[in-house]
Amino acid sequence: MVFSELPNEIIEQILLELDPLTLARCRVTSKRLHELIDGSVPLQIVLEAGIDGLLVVGPHNRHLRYPFSSAKHLLDEIIYIREAIRKFMPRSVWRIPYETGPMEVSDGIICSVGAGDRPKTLYFWEMLAPMDEGHNPFETESNGKRYTHKIRDTDAGADDIVFSTGSDLVVLLERTAATDTGRIKYRLHFRAISTGGPHPEARLSYVEYTSPLSPEFLSETWFTQLYDDMVALLLVQDVQAVQGGVTVWNWKSGEVVVPCQAAIASMFLSQDQLLLVADPKADPPTFSNFEKMKTVVYSISKGRITHNIKLPALILRHPFLFTCPRQTLIQIPSAQVAGKFAPDPSLDIFALRFVSSHNSPCIAVISTQRLLDACNAAFVDQEEYPIDVDWNLWGPKGSRWFPPCSLSSVSERGIHGARMIAFTRPNAFDADDHIGDWVSNEEGDLNTPVILDFNPRPILQGATNCDFPLCRNTVIRDMWSWTILERGKEVVIESGLPFRAFVNKKEWPSLHVYLHSTALVSLMDESNDIHSFLQHPSMWNTGGTTE
Repeated sequence: MVFSELPNEIIEQILLELDPLTLARCRVTSKRLHELIDGSVPLQIVLEAGIDGLLVVGPHNRHLRYPFSSAKHLLDEIIYIREAIRKFMPRSVWRIPYETGPMEVSDGIICSVGAGDRPKTLYFWEMLAPMDEGHNPFETESNGKRYTHKIRDTDAGADDIVFSTGSDLVVLLERTAATDTGRIKYRLHFRAISTGGPHPEARLSYVEYTSPLSPEFLSETWFTQLYDDMVALLLVQDVQAVQGGVTVWNWKSGEVVVPCQAAIASMFLSQDQLLLVADPKADPPTFSNFEKMKTVVYSISKGRITHNIKLPALILRHPFLFTCPRQTLIQIPSAQVAGKFAPDPSLDIFALRFVSSHNSPCIAVISTQRLLDACNAAFVDQEEYPIDVDWNLWGPKGSRWFPPCSLSSVSERGIHGARMIAFTRPNAFDADDHIGDWVSNEEGDLNTPVILDFNPRPILQGATNCDFPLCRNTVIRDMWSWTILERGKEVVIESGLPFRAFVNKKEWPSLHVYLHSTALVSLMDESNDIHSFLQHPSMWNTGGTTE
């Protein structure tokens, strides 16, 4: 049987296996496919989610097993969420009690560590609106409203946490004690979210690690990162001395897959690659100064640095790397809608924050896929390691460099897929396609939230500038050019990764803001405010809204 003789039901199932861009191309190949795709709600869900840079995960069939009254309701919800984020208009704003211990946001869930008399208790809060009527066994009441959360008691303390609900995993970093030589010791505990006990898939309940940093400097900063089966621990000291190192374990086997590698900033680029800011010639974890550091790619399978990324900013003082956590499907039933859509990895961005020669903070946003493509292309032209990746061949169109003092409070959980949230000035991005006169060398007045969306698909479809009651949208397409001083010489940085800026029209008194596909989390002095763009599941079948 040829393709044209297949019934529409079979063709629909075939088309549901395609990515959004390929599906969009199929739509214009024939009248039959055009009508089939436009008339299929499941296929429209894939296309509409794709416009927002999201992939639909989970079962694909006509009887979509989503927690909605109908697939059409889900399609309407996608479009509503898109407009709500674009206009900074959440369905509800609510508040959960603030815990003074470490906190993490991922998979539509907030995890916080208890304080006071419960330092070994984990709280998992759903990033959804409060329930009007609750049937969930994990409920609490605060300020007259109920909130869905789970409580897990553990026998381990936590100085840092990362988790993935899809793997039922929470990793607790515990700083235990100092050795006889004065070096700090750490434990990484691998716990199950469902029980609070050791994770059943982990061969070891924890691994121990002694800090490689010099014991004379005890002000270590730690960063824990999770990527599928791997967990990375970065230890840094760059105040009194510049030193740091990153170590990676497979949490299931407990084995070290990357022994301590010199770095003062690190992130996962892929399952096999780490992006590091490091001195390639230094023995871990010793560094001499920032001028010798480079941005490099480390291959886990090859066990060595494979690429040298030549950036226009040659000196990266006090660098940090931030990216979206790449994790798996959410499993908590009443919050599943937040996990039915995963960011399209081909649109992922990461942010590089550093201090310029004028001691002003700068932010560079870089397309992860553009960088990976450049690394793969460089293999063809050069065989010896490390391979130089020429910035001019990909960087100007694959990045956007923001001038000093134009953005603040960029953090790892401030990035989700192709979007990033930060704080800026009230008049930021008020001019089309150029930096404008809102840029200042002063750090003050950076208290207006802005969402920067680097997904090119709406821009290619003709997105335009808009003004809404609570938010102003500006589309930036053209190249920016600004100058920094490097080693006594002026260096011109050009960048043109297109983006849309959604600038709120009021100030927020937040310490930090975390971003998710369906909510914003604003960290206040005494609480966490959840700006949710979702209805609570109890309202999905009624069409109602939550106050």
